[in-house]
Amino acid sequence: MKNVCIILGMLLTIAAQASSTKPLDTIYANEHMNMALFFPSEIKQGIVGNGNFVFTYDRENQQTLGLLKAVPGKDSNLLVITDDGSIYSYIISYAKELEYPNRFITEQERIGRERKGMEKDTPNMVPSEKVWDPSVSLERVREKYKESCEALLKLPERKNIRKRDQGLSLAIKNMYNLEDEVYMQFEVSNNSGVRFDFGELELFKISGKKERNASYQELELLPLFRHNVPKNIDHGQTARFVYVFPKFHLDKGERLKVNLSEEDTSRIVVMTFK
Repeated sequence: MKNVCIILGMLLTIAAQASSTKPLDTIYANEHMNMALFFPSEIKQGIVGNGNFVFTYDRENQQTLGLLKAVPGKDSNLLVITDDGSIYSYIISYAKELEYPNRFITEQERIGRERKGMEKDTPNMVPSEKVWDPSVSLERVREKYKESCEALLKLPERKNIRKRDQGLSLAIKNMYNLEDEVYMQFEVSNNSGVRFDFGELELFKISGKKERNASYQELELLPLFRHNVPKNIDHGQTARFVYVFPKFHLDKGERLKVNLSEEDTSRIVVMTFK
């Protein structure tokens, strides 16, 4: 077991692939005005780096418009993925006055495109791989993460954070914060009487309370890699798999939320923890 830990540590020290060196532009915002950002394609995902900034957009009916607001504090970053797979990244900063509260984003400002791939050697699994830097191949992603995920599944369980709902059990068995990534081992057990068809597992960093809409915020943490994720789980079966996320930390009052949903049904398990 000691050797497994050593191998895991060595694998996680592989240097990250170089990303685009193009300097990021800065967008300014404040609490008095909406900084309106118009993208060339509908917004699919928008993420800010800390709680000083809020980026809002229509999640149900995708639009090209996003609104950025800020309160005084440290600079952060904004990452936006549009429906055509384009990726945009900016430094965001607080400014007391906004000279131009509108900005039209051009396609030339994107830093890359989202790419997706599927493992072919395990037909009953659906490990999705996302590559943020288009110059990095899927093979290099597998080299960096896959063996580390397999090693993690062999380590002793250090956690047992669990939520049961509708005959489904969702648990976190391991969580390793190493180098620039966080490795999370999940376990799903199905005792609902019917097969569970895996839909999505989403991780959010949340702060505040929903009852106080002004202070509640959800920040989705996008996975870098998924390993051993099942297509479905029959009644009486259990599946374990690993997600790899970019390194993150929780500030005071923040916590994590996991949503596990089923494909083409309304079944969902929601678990919050610190």
